[in-house]
Amino acid sequence: MNREEAKQEIRKEWKRLYPADGSGKGIICPICGSGSGSKGTGIRENPHSKAQGALKCFSCGFSGDVLDLMQQERGLSFPEAVDAAARELNLYIDAEPRRSPIEAAKRDFAPEREEYPAQRKAQQRPQDAPQRADFTDYFRECRERLSDPAAASYLAGRGISLETAAAAGIGFDPEADPAQSNHPAPRIIIPTAPGHYVGRAIDSSTPREFAKLNNRGGKPGIFNNPALYADQENPVFVTEGAFDALSILEAGAAAVALNSTSNAALLLQELEAAPTRSTLILCLDRDEAGKKATAELRQGLQRLNISYVTADICGNAKDPNEALTTDKEKFAAAVKAAIAQTAARPDNVARYIADLMGGEIDSFKEAKDRKTGFANLDAQAGGLYAGLYCIAAISSLGKTTFAHQIADQVAAAGEEVIFFSMEQSRLEMVSKSLARITAQNDITKAVDSLSIRRGYLPESVLKAADDYTAAVGERLSIVEGNFNCDISFIGEYIRQYIHRTGKKPVVFIDYLQILQPGEDNPKQQKREAIDNAVTELKRISREHGLTVFIISSVNRANYLTPIDFESLKESGGIEYTCDVIWGLQLQCLNDPLFDGEKHIKEKRQKVREAKDADPRKIELVCLKNRYGRATFSCCFDYFPKYDLFRPGAEQEPESGSATHKRGTRL
Repeated sequence: MNREEAKQEIRKEWKRLYPADGSGKGIICPICGSGSGSKGTGIRENPHSKAQGALKCFSCGFSGDVLDLMQQERGLSFPEAVDAAARELNLYIDAEPRRSPIEAAKRDFAPEREEYPAQRKAQQRPQDAPQRADFTDYFRECRERLSDPAAASYLAGRGISLETAAAAGIGFDPEADPAQSNHPAPRIIIPTAPGHYVGRAIDSSTPREFAKLNNRGGKPGIFNNPALYADQENPVFVTEGAFDALSILEAGAAAVALNSTSNAALLLQELEAAPTRSTLILCLDRDEAGKKATAELRQGLQRLNISYVTADICGNAKDPNEALTTDKEKFAAAVKAAIAQTAARPDNVARYIADLMGGEIDSFKEAKDRKTGFANLDAQAGGLYAGLYCIAAISSLGKTTFAHQIADQVAAAGEEVIFFSMEQSRLEMVSKSLARITAQNDITKAVDSLSIRRGYLPESVLKAADDYTAAVGERLSIVEGNFNCDISFIGEYIRQYIHRTGKKPVVFIDYLQILQPGEDNPKQQKREAIDNAVTELKRISREHGLTVFIISSVNRANYLTPIDFESLKESGGIEYTCDVIWGLQLQCLNDPLFDGEKHIKEKRQKVREAKDADPRKIELVCLKNRYGRATFSCCFDYFPKYDLFRPGAEQEPESGSATHKRGTRL
């Protein structure tokens, strides 16, 4: 018989090469030794493969046919395994010219050129399917070429050492065309199963649609599948792409790759047939396909009672490979931290003190010199820390102007700032800044923001524009969120900003009640949506170590009463979630007139007079502060015409006044 006929006969007669043990219960795996006695484990036909003679060991994870088994057991090449098996089975192989492994693979697997009719394909029975190609010999030849300078250079550019790639079975073909696409190119060869591989072009000039190709007609497998069973005392990362898995291997951990989010079901099938005792760490991409596959894996792993956790090891990178190439040390630390979460006591204090506490202290200390730019407020508050701040006030008290002035002053001090303005345009915001500067330079020649927007640009405005540009540089960004801005958009914008600039910005969101519910739950009630937004902003602040300001309106019922927690509009989440809460109010609310519920007419008249004053007398009341003095207040003069706040003269509370009565809270 010819060599191809001999291979088929060997695969069919595999039990003659590896007979069952004396108990008749199992076939001992020659690699790991499992299957002895009456356990019924060891080598058996793979129930998930339709290929003739496909075998599987559900103890060590071996997957292949009898020739693969002989290669691993005896250290033979594929041709040597074929010859040895033929001798043991008394098969005679006719002499024939030897083909190169690449040509053999191409000829054995070359499909018909015409498209297979969809109806006939749907009706095709498993037993009618053509014999799947076996690329084992081809993979070996590709592995031998892995040290080719072109392959080594490409791998190095992606942060992968030859040692790591070789251990995972990666190879190189200088002229591969897996999909028979007529686009041969030098490609990294990534085996996923004996009959399937992925060829990734290393030449950047390869058209995008041909850069990453599966072999045509092959059935994908799980890349680096044996890792699920090699050391079941340690966790295994589950990634989307092979280079993501290689990146984790490079960092010293175990990993497998789905190769496609559509293969989540395939992984679950394999785990159902052969459960792993390893804890799986799911770290798929953040896009919609990745989220959907993660949800599918979670549900399936729960059903199979297989331990798992999810982890974000990418930081601001889009995937593990980008994280590796951006900062290998940081990526390795993230991998280590994810592994720590699978421990029996992942959050024990001893490990925290040894491994994490110092780094978190350094991160917290980064903000120790950050100030608002208002001397009286900084003296009381002690500066700005990483955390969630809230500025709350009724309408027309200048809460947007106050926050915006802080943003300008923080940027002028050298910090990066992002201001999400969902109510006012960038033109409105910048013209307010210019008006403010004209007043700070010379209030007698100041120009209001409306006049600037109308095109009135005297010398004082032009000078203000130069001063403003010099002060904030490119550090201040104003994002027009309008009424379509939701928390997902804000979170992604911040992540991308940090990734592109390498800087941690101070973030302002104006304002909370306009922020839209997330796309995943557009019908949320307003209060629930606001509470969820506050919680998510707190998470973003903690994840990246950011100072985040949210601006909030207050309840109309509190317009004639001093500001308090009850004033916070439509949200109890602000009180419990925010680290710092500052309320702005008219100083006149400290008058004894506002102590009781009577005299509504007089109160309204007093408020109108206070609003008409120029400047308006504003008091900032600290309702909550996790970073210093729990309660305090300070005064400001507010010039609405020029969008300017200045520290004001502090006033002693009158005896019996509201401020005096609230002294323990203020």
